[in-house]
Amino acid sequence: MSQLSLPTECINRPIKIMLIGAGGSGSQIAIELFQMDSLLRSISNGTVYLDVTICDGDEVSLFNVGRQAFYMGDVGHNKASVLVDRFNMFGQTNWRALTNYVNANTLTSLDTDFIITAVDKAKFRVDLGQKLEASTSKKCLLWLDVGNGKSDGQIILGHAYQNVDVELRIPNVYDLYGSMLDSIDDEKEDAPSCSTEAALQKQDFGVNRAVSGQATQLIWQLIRYGKLTHHGAFVDVLTASVQPLKIDPAQWEVFGYANQSKVEVN
Repeated sequence: MSQLSLPTECINRPIKIMLIGAGGSGSQIAIELFQMDSLLRSISNGTVYLDVTICDGDEVSLFNVGRQAFYMGDVGHNKASVLVDRFNMFGQTNWRALTNYVNANTLTSLDTDFIITAVDKAKFRVDLGQKLEASTSKKCLLWLDVGNGKSDGQIILGHAYQNVDVELRIPNVYDLYGSMLDSIDDEKEDAPSCSTEAALQKQDFGVNRAVSGQATQLIWQLIRYGKLTHHGAFVDVLTASVQPLKIDPAQWEVFGYANQSKVEVN
Protein backbone atom coordinates (compact mmCIF):
# COMPACT_ATOMS: atom_id res chain seq x y z
CA MET A 1 0.00 0.00 0.00
CA SER A 2 1.30 3.45 -0.92
CA GLN A 3 2.07 5.72 2.00
CA LEU A 4 3.56 9.03 3.11
CA SER A 5 6.38 8.66 5.60
CA LEU A 6 7.67 11.18 8.12
CA PRO A 7 10.87 12.70 6.71
CA THR A 8 13.90 11.11 8.34
CA GLU A 9 15.25 14.52 9.29
CA CYS A 10 12.14 15.07 11.45
CA ILE A 11 12.53 11.94 13.57
CA ASN A 12 13.17 12.36 17.31
CA ARG A 13 13.47 16.12 17.32
CA PRO A 14 11.22 19.20 17.61
CA ILE A 15 8.90 19.73 14.63
CA LYS A 16 8.77 23.24 13.17
CA ILE A 17 5.31 24.33 12.02
CA MET A 18 4.29 27.56 10.31
CA LEU A 19 0.53 28.13 10.69
CA ILE A 20 -0.78 30.74 8.24
CA GLY A 21 -4.14 32.10 9.30
CA ALA A 22 -5.62 32.31 12.81
CA GLY A 23 -9.30 32.62 11.94
CA GLY A 24 -12.02 29.97 12.09
CA SER A 25 -9.97 26.92 11.13
CA GLY A 26 -6.58 28.37 12.04
CA SER A 27 -7.46 29.23 15.62
CA GLN A 28 -8.96 25.78 16.14
CA ILE A 29 -5.88 24.14 14.62
CA ALA A 30 -3.72 26.19 16.98
CA ILE A 31 -5.60 24.82 19.99
CA GLU A 32 -5.20 21.25 18.78
CA LEU A 33 -1.51 21.78 18.03
CA PHE A 34 -1.09 22.98 21.62
CA GLN A 35 -2.79 19.83 22.91
CA MET A 36 -0.64 17.70 20.61
CA ASP A 37 2.49 19.47 21.80
CA SER A 38 1.68 18.59 25.41
CA LEU A 39 1.17 14.92 24.53
CA LEU A 40 4.34 14.68 22.45
CA ARG A 41 6.42 16.20 25.23
CA SER A 42 5.02 13.69 27.72
CA ILE A 43 5.58 10.55 25.66
CA SER A 44 9.06 11.59 24.43
CA ASN A 45 10.47 12.98 27.69
CA GLY A 46 10.66 16.39 26.05
CA THR A 47 12.62 15.27 22.99
CA VAL A 48 9.77 15.74 20.50
CA TYR A 49 7.53 18.79 20.62
CA LEU A 50 5.99 21.38 18.30
CA ASP A 51 7.84 24.61 17.58
CA VAL A 52 5.01 26.72 16.16
CA THR A 53 4.85 30.13 14.51
CA ILE A 54 1.36 31.58 13.91
CA CYS A 55 0.95 34.24 11.23
CA ASP A 56 -2.01 36.57 10.79
CA GLY A 57 -2.31 40.31 10.18
CA ASP A 58 -5.97 40.50 11.20
CA GLU A 59 -7.50 41.72 14.44
CA VAL A 60 -10.23 39.97 16.41
CA SER A 61 -13.64 41.45 15.64
CA LEU A 62 -16.87 41.21 17.60
CA PHE A 63 -18.26 38.75 15.05
CA ASN A 64 -15.27 36.40 15.51
CA VAL A 65 -16.27 35.72 19.11
CA GLY A 66 -18.11 32.41 19.36
CA ARG A 67 -17.24 31.38 15.81
CA GLN A 68 -13.49 31.40 16.38
CA ALA A 69 -11.29 30.66 19.38
CA PHE A 70 -11.53 34.16 20.83
CA TYR A 71 -13.31 35.92 23.69
CA MET A 72 -14.78 39.38 24.16
CA GLY A 73 -11.59 40.56 25.82
CA ASP A 74 -9.63 39.68 22.67
CA VAL A 75 -11.57 42.08 20.41
CA GLY A 76 -9.28 44.63 18.79
CA HIS A 77 -6.11 42.62 19.34
CA ASN A 78 -4.09 40.77 16.71
CA LYS A 79 -5.27 37.17 16.29
CA ALA A 80 -1.84 35.56 16.12
CA SER A 81 -0.60 37.45 19.18
CA VAL A 82 -3.69 36.59 21.23
CA LEU A 83 -3.27 32.87 20.61
CA VAL A 84 0.50 32.75 21.04
CA ASP A 85 0.42 34.85 24.22
CA ARG A 86 -2.28 32.58 25.63
CA PHE A 87 -0.31 29.39 25.01
CA ASN A 88 3.04 30.80 26.09
CA MET A 89 1.63 32.30 29.28
CA PHE A 90 -0.49 29.38 30.43
CA GLY A 91 0.97 26.41 28.55
CA GLN A 92 4.71 26.98 28.95
CA THR A 93 5.37 26.96 25.21
CA ASN A 94 7.77 29.25 23.40
CA TRP A 95 5.77 29.85 20.23
CA ARG A 96 6.03 32.95 18.04
CA ALA A 97 3.54 35.29 16.39
CA LEU A 98 3.95 37.13 13.10
CA THR A 99 1.44 39.96 13.17
CA ASN A 100 1.52 40.83 9.48
CA TYR A 101 0.14 39.17 6.37
CA VAL A 102 2.83 36.91 4.93
CA ASN A 103 3.32 36.21 1.23
CA ALA A 104 4.73 33.37 -0.84
CA ASN A 105 8.22 34.88 -0.91
CA THR A 106 8.29 35.08 2.89
CA LEU A 107 7.16 31.49 3.38
CA THR A 108 9.55 29.84 0.94
CA SER A 109 12.52 31.47 2.65
CA LEU A 110 11.66 30.23 6.15
CA ASP A 111 13.13 27.20 7.93
CA THR A 112 10.16 24.98 8.75
CA ASP A 113 9.00 21.35 8.42
CA PHE A 114 5.28 21.99 7.87
CA ILE A 115 3.41 24.89 6.33
CA ILE A 116 -0.26 24.91 7.27
CA THR A 117 -2.45 27.27 5.25
CA ALA A 118 -5.82 28.09 6.82
CA VAL A 119 -6.65 31.15 4.75
CA ASP A 120 -9.72 32.31 2.82
CA LYS A 121 -7.83 33.63 -0.21
CA ALA A 122 -7.50 31.42 -3.30
CA LYS A 123 -4.87 33.78 -4.72
CA PHE A 124 -2.62 33.16 -1.73
CA ARG A 125 -2.67 29.42 -2.45
CA VAL A 126 -1.99 30.05 -6.15
CA ASP A 127 0.92 32.39 -5.43
CA LEU A 128 2.42 29.95 -2.93
CA GLY A 129 1.86 26.96 -5.22
CA GLN A 130 3.53 28.70 -8.15
CA LYS A 131 6.48 29.78 -6.02
CA LEU A 132 6.98 26.25 -4.69
CA GLU A 133 6.56 24.72 -8.13
CA ALA A 134 9.30 26.93 -9.56
CA SER A 135 11.76 26.10 -6.79
CA THR A 136 14.62 23.65 -7.33
CA SER A 137 14.76 22.73 -3.63
CA LYS A 138 14.77 19.04 -2.73
CA LYS A 139 13.82 19.61 0.90
CA CYS A 140 11.04 17.39 2.19
CA LEU A 141 8.84 20.32 3.24
CA LEU A 142 5.18 19.34 3.78
CA TRP A 143 2.27 21.63 2.92
CA LEU A 144 -1.05 21.06 4.70
CA ASP A 145 -3.97 23.12 3.40
CA VAL A 146 -7.46 23.41 4.86
CA GLY A 147 -10.42 25.04 3.19
CA ASN A 148 -14.15 25.02 3.80
CA GLY A 149 -17.51 26.20 2.56
CA LYS A 150 -20.79 26.64 4.41
CA SER A 151 -21.05 23.07 5.69
CA ASP A 152 -18.17 21.17 4.11
CA GLY A 153 -14.43 21.35 3.65
CA GLN A 154 -11.32 19.66 2.38
CA ILE A 155 -7.91 18.91 3.88
CA ILE A 156 -4.90 18.13 1.69
CA LEU A 157 -1.36 17.29 2.80
CA GLY A 158 1.40 17.00 0.22
CA HIS A 159 5.02 17.66 -0.58
CA ALA A 160 5.66 21.35 -1.12
CA TYR A 161 8.48 21.09 -3.65
CA GLN A 162 8.39 19.34 -7.01
CA ASN A 163 11.96 18.00 -6.85
CA VAL A 164 11.71 16.49 -3.38
CA ASP A 165 14.00 13.49 -3.01
CA VAL A 166 11.44 10.76 -2.28
CA GLU A 167 10.28 7.66 -4.12
CA LEU A 168 6.66 8.79 -4.25
CA ARG A 169 5.90 12.49 -4.30
CA ILE A 170 2.53 13.33 -2.72
CA PRO A 171 0.67 16.16 -4.53
CA ASN A 172 -0.30 19.27 -2.59
CA VAL A 173 -3.46 21.37 -2.90
CA TYR A 174 -2.06 23.43 -5.78
CA ASP A 175 -1.11 20.30 -7.72
CA LEU A 176 -4.66 18.98 -7.45
CA TYR A 177 -6.73 22.19 -7.49
CA GLY A 178 -4.49 24.76 -9.18
CA SER A 179 -6.77 25.50 -12.14
CA MET A 180 -9.87 25.81 -9.98
CA LEU A 181 -8.11 28.06 -7.46
CA ASP A 182 -6.85 30.30 -10.24
CA SER A 183 -10.42 30.85 -11.45
CA ILE A 184 -11.79 32.02 -8.07
CA ASP A 185 -12.47 35.72 -7.61
CA ASP A 186 -11.52 36.44 -4.00
CA GLU A 187 -13.30 39.81 -4.05
CA LYS A 188 -16.65 38.13 -4.72
CA GLU A 189 -16.07 35.22 -2.38
CA ASP A 190 -14.85 37.21 0.62
CA ALA A 191 -17.48 39.86 1.25
CA PRO A 192 -17.13 41.02 4.89
CA SER A 193 -19.74 39.82 7.38
CA CYS A 194 -21.73 42.60 9.03
CA SER A 195 -23.18 40.40 11.80
CA THR A 196 -22.85 37.02 13.44
CA GLU A 197 -25.95 35.85 11.56
CA ALA A 198 -24.42 36.87 8.23
CA ALA A 199 -21.21 35.06 9.12
CA LEU A 200 -23.12 31.88 9.95
CA GLN A 201 -24.91 32.08 6.61
CA LYS A 202 -21.50 31.84 4.95
CA GLN A 203 -20.12 29.17 7.27
CA ASP A 204 -22.15 27.07 9.67
CA PHE A 205 -21.20 26.19 13.23
CA GLY A 206 -18.89 23.18 13.61
CA VAL A 207 -17.35 23.20 10.12
CA ASN A 208 -14.04 24.62 11.31
CA ARG A 209 -13.79 22.11 14.14
CA ALA A 210 -14.52 19.19 11.80
CA VAL A 211 -11.95 20.33 9.24
CA SER A 212 -9.34 21.16 11.86
CA GLY A 213 -9.74 17.78 13.53
CA GLN A 214 -8.97 15.96 10.32
CA ALA A 215 -6.02 18.24 9.59
CA THR A 216 -4.33 17.84 12.96
CA GLN A 217 -5.00 14.10 12.92
CA LEU A 218 -2.81 13.85 9.81
CA ILE A 219 0.02 15.59 11.65
CA TRP A 220 -0.46 13.44 14.75
CA GLN A 221 -0.49 10.16 12.82
CA LEU A 222 2.58 11.14 10.83
CA ILE A 223 4.63 12.24 13.86
CA ARG A 224 3.40 9.54 16.25
CA TYR A 225 3.38 6.54 13.90
CA GLY A 226 5.64 7.72 11.10
CA LYS A 227 3.35 7.09 8.15
CA LEU A 228 0.00 7.78 6.49
CA THR A 229 -2.05 5.83 3.95
CA HIS A 230 -4.21 8.85 3.13
CA HIS A 231 -3.15 12.47 2.78
CA GLY A 232 -6.38 14.34 3.20
CA ALA A 233 -10.12 14.18 3.55
CA PHE A 234 -13.39 15.70 2.39
CA VAL A 235 -15.75 16.55 5.24
CA ASP A 236 -19.45 17.39 5.27
CA VAL A 237 -21.03 18.18 8.64
CA LEU A 238 -24.60 18.12 7.29
CA THR A 239 -24.31 14.50 6.16
CA ALA A 240 -21.84 13.53 8.92
CA SER A 241 -19.50 12.15 6.28
CA VAL A 242 -15.73 12.00 5.98
CA GLN A 243 -14.20 10.76 2.72
CA PRO A 244 -10.45 10.07 2.85
CA LEU A 245 -8.14 11.20 0.06
CA LYS A 246 -6.09 8.07 -0.50
CA ILE A 247 -2.45 8.05 -1.50
CA ASP A 248 -3.29 6.68 -4.92
CA PRO A 249 -1.95 7.94 -8.28
CA ALA A 250 -5.12 6.70 -10.01
CA GLN A 251 -7.23 8.94 -7.78
CA TRP A 252 -4.88 11.88 -8.36
CA GLU A 253 -5.38 11.53 -12.10
CA VAL A 254 -9.05 12.42 -11.57
CA PHE A 255 -7.80 15.87 -10.53
CA GLY A 256 -5.54 16.08 -13.58
CA TYR A 257 -2.33 15.40 -11.67
CA ALA A 258 0.17 13.19 -13.48
CA ASN A 259 2.32 11.33 -10.96
CA GLN A 260 6.07 11.62 -11.50
CA SER A 261 7.18 8.97 -9.03
CA LYS A 262 10.54 7.27 -9.15
CA VAL A 263 8.93 3.86 -8.71
CA GLU A 264 5.89 2.12 -10.04
CA VAL A 265 3.00 2.08 -7.55
CA ASN A 266 0.59 -0.87 -7.47
